[in-house]
Amino acid sequence: MWRCDICGQTFVTRNMPHSCQVVPLEEHFAQAPQLRAVFDAYLAAAELNGPVTVNATKSRISFQVRMRFGGVEKPRRDHLLANFVLTRAVASDRLRRVEHVPPFYYVHRLRLSRPEEVDAEVSGWFAEAYEIGEQRHVTDKQWVRERHPPPWVHLPG
Repeated sequence: MWRCDICGQTFVTRNMPHSCQVVPLEEHFAQAPQLRAVFDAYLAAAELNGPVTVNATKSRISFQVRMRFGGVEKPRRDHLLANFVLTRAVASDRLRRVEHVPPFYYVHRLRLSRPEEVDAEVSGWFAEAYEIGEQRHVTDKQWVRERHPPPWVHLPG
């Protein structure tokens, strides 16, 4: 792991692009305190899978195990734009957008306005996203095999 000398954030590889404008987590909710409960529910869904590092910068809050696997953009007036990362695209009417980030990742974006929207479906997505955060998709061939490997992964046998 590489740690930025300026902001202290950690990353999988050296010199990854990032914002060094670290801010207190509470600053994100100063203008929309009602959204803190939504954020806490989203974070709790991630933490069901194990410990999570929370990185709060000026424009977003990210969740990290080894790599970053989800989080939220700076809160809007009445909702959060949340995201999670998988190695496959999920189809759901709840998702606002799915963006492919080659070669491995699909960033899924959803809008959350109330804590109860963080339900079993979202928790299920986070269970898989947490494993992406652990980088199981690059370290565990059996994990990849069980999850229908993406077309760029060739596994013998």
